Amino acid sequence: MDLGFDLGANVPSGVFTLHAVIAVVFLGLAGLNGAKGEAIGLAIYLAMAGMIALVGLLAGRIVARR
Repeated sequence: MDLGFDLGANVPSGVFTLHAVIAVVFLGLAGLNGAKGEAIGLAIYLAMAGMIALVGLLAGRIVARR
């Protein structure tokens, strides 16, 4: 999958990686909510993780073009 920038030790990769790590934290929280049977918490944390990952991808692409 072409992310719009090369993965490696550069600023766009760092921006994307930071957002991906934060998204993984929210995925973990979603898993905890799902295990407890809290559907609304699961949905909210999954949505947040998806949005954070998407913002990281878009921010990495923007930084790569500058």
